[in-house]
Amino acid sequence: MKQSTRLFPAEVRQAMVTTGSSLTCLPVQMDAGDWETAVFFQLRGPESQHDLQRLSVLRTVPIALDTDVIEHENAAVAVFRLEVFADAEDPLAGEILLIPGGNRVHFEALELLTRQPRLGCFIGNSQFQVILAQYLRLSDSEHSEFKRVLDQAAKHDAVVRMTGRYDADSAFAAVTANYALRQEGGD
Repeated sequence: MKQSTRLFPAEVRQAMVTTGSSLTCLPVQMDAGDWETAVFFQLRGPESQHDLQRLSVLRTVPIALDTDVIEHENAAVAVFRLEVFADAEDPLAGEILLIPGGNRVHFEALELLTRQPRLGCFIGNSQFQVILAQYLRLSDSEHSEFKRVLDQAAKHDAVVRMTGRYDADSAFAAVTANYALRQEGGD
């Protein structure tokens, strides 16, 4: 995605529409021509208007990223929790779930994060127009954390595969069943 591009890349838009997700990370070819994993966060609906307005006037915002691995009985699921502090009192938050043992793109996304120099974070509106584009420098300790996640998932999946119970789709479905979309006026 070139700096001048004002839309999420076509493959990202397609993936988000297909899965119904509003937050994803995928390998994309960035402005330098290199493949990098980038995060894409789409804000939509009336509950997002305040955040979209704030983000459209800010140049940078604090962004926090946390990682974890859920060792489900059928496969490992890597979890990335992203918080965007457009409003310090009520940050935007979302989680990205990856099944590196069952999805080549998920594995590549994690593998790139173990060595790429930066992480692009792109926040867009309901039409996938980029409202905020920000690059975070990745340090050696962050590379090590992504490697730990990838190694832990691979080690867990190797053991599960030996038992004949490996089923990435089942593990993914079990984990996603614990999520519910928070809607305005709802729970």
